[in-house]
Amino acid sequence: MVRVSHTVALAPVPRPWLVDALGTLTDLAESTTAEDGRILLPDGRQIPDVRPAGGRHLRPGAAYESTEKAADTVRITVEEWRRTRAVRLAFTGSGPDGDLTGRAALFAPDRPDRVELSGRAVLRSVPSPLSRFDADAELSCADWWKAADRGGSVRRPPLRARLTCGVARAEVAAVPRPGRDHGDWDVTVTVRLRGRGPLRPLVSLALHLTRRPLAREVAKALDDTARDWNAQVPQLTALGPEELHRKLLTEP
Repeated sequence: MVRVSHTVALAPVPRPWLVDALGTLTDLAESTTAEDGRILLPDGRQIPDVRPAGGRHLRPGAAYESTEKAADTVRITVEEWRRTRAVRLAFTGSGPDGDLTGRAALFAPDRPDRVELSGRAVLRSVPSPLSRFDADAELSCADWWKAADRGGSVRRPPLRARLTCGVARAEVAAVPRPGRDHGDWDVTVTVRLRGRGPLRPLVSLALHLTRRPLAREVAKALDDTARDWNAQVPQLTALGPEELHRKLLTEP
């Protein structure tokens, strides 16, 4: 197994702001209607590139399709829509590069408690051991803000993810703490890589031999992600609920 850790400073997302933002999003979604093969906003405007594909709007079984490109189609199906309990969605995607299936769940949207994601990707024109990926992730909201804002201890990392392919597995954990400057979060991300299957010894050896360049690539990817986050998130968290609502309505 190879273990790599790197810490980045991220602009914080205040939990009260997140609660308000999720409320704004769900209010807006619930204000839409499905009519004549279109999804309409309260003012009658059509949401572009999205169409109803079956079921009652925002009820279990309701399906929606979006064609992002000439050959890329995404389908989202509502499995549960109860703001006090959970919003669960299933999704599929198909295009020239491969197929994707998965599920997403937000528990207690009005008071966000936990987020779960899972999925599988099948890539075309890729050797078989690397053509199938399974991934899952879980975020404990209460533990994240407890550690990020107050420096409290948590039993396990608030954000955990796992990516598995035929020959290797990556496990990712992120733990935040209050930053030293300007109220930022210092987030330490730990990546564990290991071989699996019949080729496990060879893959493990290769991982150990390439540990330093892997560490550099992980650090670069996290630094790039942090740079993008810090450029965009403060602009969003500066918006109040009404401003966010207007932004969602006016931007494509």
